[in-house]
Amino acid sequence: MVQARIRYEEGSYTGEVNDAKVPEGDGVFEYRGDDDDGRLCYDGEWKNKAAAGYGVMKWQNGDRYEGDWVEGLRQGKGKYISKSTGGKYEGEYTSDLKQGKGKYTFSNGDWYDGEWKEGLRHGHGTYVWKDKNEKFEGAWVGGVKEGTGHFTYASGDVFTGPYVAGNRHGLGELVKEDGEVRNENYKEGKLVNFTITKEKAV
Repeated sequence: MVQARIRYEEGSYTGEVNDAKVPEGDGVFEYRGDDDDGRLCYDGEWKNKAAAGYGVMKWQNGDRYEGDWVEGLRQGKGKYISKSTGGKYEGEYTSDLKQGKGKYTFSNGDWYDGEWKEGLRHGHGTYVWKDKNEKFEGAWVGGVKEGTGHFTYASGDVFTGPYVAGNRHGLGELVKEDGEVRNENYKEGKLVNFTITKEKAV
């Protein structure tokens, strides 16, 4: 491959090019300051003037992605760090969005590990609230809890039941650390009533 430095409307490229003088191979693209997507620079592999293979993209806001690319889009496995939120995602991408399996860690230490679809939590996954020492494991649809889930309190009590639009809704079961078991009836996240089905151990 031949090395070249080429200026484009959106910025300048330095690196390997093919016979048609199109970026292909390893190279660095430095974007203009007024880039529509806020990109700063891309350092990595190219094919047909698009990021393809492995590379690192940095944005003007301090965000950074390191991983796989196909035709200029994040595709495959990668790691994204958001400077403004302090959040970090490590996992799979499809067409520039989180899709497949991945783990997102929030700046406060909370994290979600599970399945994603079109950038949202979707499928089976676990969400942990670090400070509260609580955990939800179950089904997600479009970024919210939907379907059956298990919620573990810091005390060790475990609620298992249905979630609708992110809230408990319907009949579930609470198994307490002290041995007591309750059937609990929820409506839109609020406990309506409960029945003790097993007394706590004496």
